[in-house]
Amino acid sequence: MTHAPLSDEARADLLSQCDGLRGLTTWLDSIDRRPGLDELDSRLSSLDFNIEALEDCIGYSDDGYQRNVIKRTENYELVAICWKPGQDTPIHDHVGSDCAFLIASGVSTETVYETNEEGLAYPVSDRRYMPGEVCAAAEPDIHRVSNEETTNLINLHVYTPPLSGFQIYAPAE
Repeated sequence: MTHAPLSDEARADLLSQCDGLRGLTTWLDSIDRRPGLDELDSRLSSLDFNIEALEDCIGYSDDGYQRNVIKRTENYELVAICWKPGQDTPIHDHVGSDCAFLIASGVSTETVYETNEEGLAYPVSDRRYMPGEVCAAAEPDIHRVSNEETTNLINLHVYTPPLSGFQIYAPAE
């Protein structure tokens, strides 16, 4: 995984070209609290954004998915996460943070896991998300996000509060 925060200039340029993202960050900045998953789902579901402007300021990594951090405050973190074909996250949770994400382009696969008595993760469900769909995960959720397609994938994530840690789980055999 590569962590790539946007420069102030790149963020300003993106927000000037993308009314939807500018509106989302303005709303997130104005509420001065941790937004709920229902609120995020509603905002992301109706988000209209300029995919070309987003693609111009983010990148991909050959060494796994790339986290392009658009904005981070004490209450939220807005991140465009990019996967090339075949890339995925480890099986993980979001300790202390909720997460909602919009599929900006490509097809995203989320696998949800539970743990057995040894603490090993086993899959309980899979779902493919198409462009424009939203996935919302409460903090105790254990999952893996992957790009199982032949095209690139961009998901726009909002973590509340910002992601400060996560636990990685070993898969059950």
